[in-house]
Amino acid sequence: MENLKYHTLLGILLMSYYTASKLIFDKVFTTLPIVIDELYHLPQGMLYCEGNFSYWDPKITTLPGLYLISSVISPFFSCNTYNLRYVNLLASCINLMLFSSLLLYIYGKNLENPLKIVLQAVNLTILPPLYFFSHIYYTDTLSMMFLLTYTRLCIGNSNKFLIFIFGLSCVMMRQTNIAWIFMIFLHRNLDVFIKSSRVYGNQFLNKLKLKKNSLISQEIDRTKLKRYYNFNDLYIAVKYHFNTYLSTFFKLLTFSDFIFIGTQLFILILFILFVIYNNGIVIGDKMAHKASINIPQMLYFLLFYGLFGLPYVMMKLKSTVNMLFGNKIIVLLFGLIFALVVNYNTVVHSYLLADNRHYIFYIWNRWFGKYEFAKFATIPIYIFLLFSLYDNLKDQNCISFLLPYFISTFVVLVLQKMIEVRYFLVPYIILRLRFVRSSYKIVLMEFLWYIILNVVTFYIFFTKEVYWKDFDYAQRIIW
Repeated sequence: MENLKYHTLLGILLMSYYTASKLIFDKVFTTLPIVIDELYHLPQGMLYCEGNFSYWDPKITTLPGLYLISSVISPFFSCNTYNLRYVNLLASCINLMLFSSLLLYIYGKNLENPLKIVLQAVNLTILPPLYFFSHIYYTDTLSMMFLLTYTRLCIGNSNKFLIFIFGLSCVMMRQTNIAWIFMIFLHRNLDVFIKSSRVYGNQFLNKLKLKKNSLISQEIDRTKLKRYYNFNDLYIAVKYHFNTYLSTFFKLLTFSDFIFIGTQLFILILFILFVIYNNGIVIGDKMAHKASINIPQMLYFLLFYGLFGLPYVMMKLKSTVNMLFGNKIIVLLFGLIFALVVNYNTVVHSYLLADNRHYIFYIWNRWFGKYEFAKFATIPIYIFLLFSLYDNLKDQNCISFLLPYFISTFVVLVLQKMIEVRYFLVPYIILRLRFVRSSYKIVLMEFLWYIILNVVTFYIFFTKEVYWKDFDYAQRIIW
């Protein structure tokens, strides 16, 4: 009965989402024929639809996943601007279902409140930057679709060939997705390492019968082992178990498990070979996308969390403030570290100063770039949001997730000189999926908050015109 209620609610909200989004989609289409980087994406997609795979626009930095999808659908749809954009709208509907599936897995199948799960899936789908890009021909929405599918297949330990195909597809959409494949790979291996250290020498757990299609990290949760592990558990495992890990590893994992791990490892090796062959990660416009150390990106990500995770910040406001006052020395230490970071490593890309079609341009030029003290004045906000984020994660997340997540996020963000809101989407969504103790009230607040932000975003897009001398039509402001 609960499953029927869940699927009914999912169907109703999915149709409501599509209906409302289609109206906005059509308005976006009539407002602007080409949105910023669509200047490169649309012609490239149309060439792929025509079967022309030899030409490559040197301004495009990502692999051709977006255009390959367009070529696949070309026999069924005319490859005009409307249809190419429309694929992303359909992909956003699929994302809603994938978010719902992931949340259902996280919460378990004993549904007490199906509406809360489905509404959270809607919230993640209408996360304002992601939602906006679902209406134009950018890589973000399809990239998210493949990444969510890959994640769902991995946590279900599904068909290994499908995991491999969707893993490659993730990278073909955006090269930085390799970091999230690495995160899942390292998460699973750390999970096995820590839990097998607890299994080793325990007569009861050594007799555990593993199913052919299940990793120890899934099955072991049904035993006496606890679900979440901290840094001390990892330290003990490394100190006392590392020498016996290989023998335990081979003993407790099935052949299917080795195929699963090997599949992810193979994708990682292929990507390393690609980087060596390509002499870098980006395909085109390499001069404008050189890797550089930009540690403040991690601090800007905290601002992203503060804006889009505002209901969760408010939910933990009291406990976060108490935590700050209870850890004054740590707060001062973070203040010192952040001050050194912003003083010596604040990096400004030329695009940031020149392109007034993005919100980041206005934030930077009216705050960080305008006042010398601004980068220091924002430090208390960074510290508060860091403690808030920790407060939201501390009770329900394992070191085997947090460590790989931090490494992957650091690599994705810190090596980027350019500041773009889109870079923060996947790291935030991963964290948001870990906020599993949300009350219905908070979820509803999140929904209303995103509706307000989206209304403002699209109002600005539809009404605010920006003129560039190189274009004969008005430009618009986007994320």
